[in-house]
Amino acid sequence: MPRSPILGVLLVTLFAAEISAQSIRDRIRLKGPKSTTVSEAQATELTLTVTEVSVRPIQVWVRAAGLIDDARKTVTATLPAVDGKRVRVGQRARVFSPESRSRMYQGNVSQVTGSAPDVSVKVAIMGQTLEASRHYIMEVVTEDGEHLSVPNEAIIDRGGHTLVYVQEKSGEYAPRDIKAGVQGELFTQVLDGLESGEHVVTIGSFFIDAEHKLKGS
Repeated sequence: MPRSPILGVLLVTLFAAEISAQSIRDRIRLKGPKSTTVSEAQATELTLTVTEVSVRPIQVWVRAAGLIDDARKTVTATLPAVDGKRVRVGQRARVFSPESRSRMYQGNVSQVTGSAPDVSVKVAIMGQTLEASRHYIMEVVTEDGEHLSVPNEAIIDRGGHTLVYVQEKSGEYAPRDIKAGVQGELFTQVLDGLESGEHVVTIGSFFIDAEHKLKGS
């Protein structure tokens, strides 16, 4: 069946309108600069700090609420298996009462029992007697091994992907998507996107990110 002239005109008009709209979108969708420049004065004001990407030990702190024994020498806590599998006898630990958080008691893991779904962990306090408070917070320092890593302050989570700002040269910083692994207490493992020896922004990263998005908008 032959197409009507009116339909043909409508299709041509719609096609032309789409091309025009695409052209407008291309013109207004300006590609921002690959790097952001920060003046020396701004860097001083921000106390801008960069840190080298390197292989470091990553510490993961495992935390749980625990109960003291009658002698007030040990604290026992129950951990989910995912945290419990990190804990080993002899690891450093500390405990404190929620009522007096400023006072920390140092100790070591003396016993680990059980498996999935829960693991029981006992911490022996070194040379001290705990205060009478029944409930304590237990924190165990676990090591996840040595990994290529960056400080946690360098990480920016932007809508489902992770990035850092890499120093290209003095005063110029470019965003770089990375694949992050284990996040420790101070450092985050980098699985892909960075190489040892590069430098990333830690203090001041959010300012640079805001500047970069402003210039690229």
